[in-house]
Amino acid sequence: MIRLVPFILLIFIFSACGPISERKQPVPSLYQLSQMDLNLDGEKLAELYCGNCHLKPDPEILDRNTWETKVLPDMRMRMGLYLAEDFGVTLPADNGVPKGIYSEIPLIKRDDWQKLKNYYLESAPTTPLPQKEKISPKVGIPNFEVEIPEIDFLYPDLITMIHVDDDSNIWLGHRFKRLFQLKFDEGFKLVDSLITDVAPVSIHFNQTGFELLSMGLMDPSNDSLGTLEQLEKVGQKWEATRLNSKLMRPVDLAVGDLNGDGREDRVISQFGNHLGKLSVFFSKENGKEEVVLKALPGARKVELVDFDQDGDLDVIGMMTQAREGIYFWENVGDQRFSEKVLLEFQPAFGSSDFQLVDINRDGLLDIVMVNGDNADLSQIFKNFHGVRIFKNKGGLEFEETWFYPMYGASGIKADDFDQDGDVDLVAISFFPDTKQSPKQDLIYFENKGLYQFQPYVSGLDSDANFLIIAKGDIDQDEDQDILVGAFDFDDLYKKPSENWRPLILLRNKIF
Repeated sequence: MIRLVPFILLIFIFSACGPISERKQPVPSLYQLSQMDLNLDGEKLAELYCGNCHLKPDPEILDRNTWETKVLPDMRMRMGLYLAEDFGVTLPADNGVPKGIYSEIPLIKRDDWQKLKNYYLESAPTTPLPQKEKISPKVGIPNFEVEIPEIDFLYPDLITMIHVDDDSNIWLGHRFKRLFQLKFDEGFKLVDSLITDVAPVSIHFNQTGFELLSMGLMDPSNDSLGTLEQLEKVGQKWEATRLNSKLMRPVDLAVGDLNGDGREDRVISQFGNHLGKLSVFFSKENGKEEVVLKALPGARKVELVDFDQDGDLDVIGMMTQAREGIYFWENVGDQRFSEKVLLEFQPAFGSSDFQLVDINRDGLLDIVMVNGDNADLSQIFKNFHGVRIFKNKGGLEFEETWFYPMYGASGIKADDFDQDGDVDLVAISFFPDTKQSPKQDLIYFENKGLYQFQPYVSGLDSDANFLIIAKGDIDQDEDQDILVGAFDFDDLYKKPSENWRPLILLRNKIF
């Protein structure tokens, strides 16, 4: 029996060092790897160790300094290996990181770590790679009139949510725990405002009022302050009923009848930080029942569609953080779901938003998405940030058919904005390169057919960052307008001195 051990380890290592998609044997755990004499080079060690938790990142995605000073030290400490250089540095436990995120025992030998580290530092570029050549955007968006509405009172520009309802009311969530209702009537008018427990991020209207999802702390946190409330207007006052509490930094709410019992169920993306999850809350006569689809942080957004066309609603969702990708949770009945990965990305990809839409009009839902989240360990301009279309080839197979580089891309909306029979796109960036000319924090892509798009920018000079994008017919002229939420970092720390300018409006003038 003792003689068989080296042979078994050899099978493990041989199979694990190939591409993840081709592996025949299960990958050894990090602990198992730490007990082996691997005798592998840095690249194969990276495939084993990095690929154990997520898709292995290639060295060229980041510059050498970012690898050396930010990403690699954090990965090393997550694997429980601490070195003399860590003394005097604030450790994860001192920052309130929950137990289990950073290992309490070393899961990699020091020599193996050094080889892995050298592989990344020797292969990484000295400076971030530039964007690939792309069509330069034209200034001025056809058929759209750009406006920055002013509301006549002093308030900071810190928008966390925009929603246009069926009656063309505009609902704005604010970081400072407020919900505003605006109406456009040859100008914006403030109709109502509500104080909320925490910052609103998603809203769903129903027969008696609306459900409001609020995220808790907007900054990275493991707190469970998020809430879901039902609000109903009684006379001139809004009354709130708590539906869910102690949610882990939730960011998205989707509603639909997932088990066919005639009641609306809720899927809540609890982004969290080190902890988080994606949950279905099934409505019951005596309350609700939670089914966890993914017990990991980074749940960003879902869409509920009958993706496999078997008569019930499935869940298509975006996971960010380490295990980035687009996932399909097939509804198999009895409140059970089967997970399948549609797209998988490396952990610095920065997935931010997506939409399901039939771009090529073949009857299959394609995936339009943006990636540009840039707020964690690698705050550099990344040439792989941008806007993408993944064509649905059928059989749960998707193929990237179009990519437009866009630093910090954070939001996407797809619609036939010019009403010529095809789908146009508009994307925003929360982390743009302000030195680019023209400024590319909002780009409109006019569909020219055959996956060809002409990009346009507004030419607007705004100091605010663009965190939220929405669409809706706010002026009731039967075309889709575009609304972008302003988030001015300066307003976090200073007393407001100017009229409130919460929105950038792209008013569609095709009619």
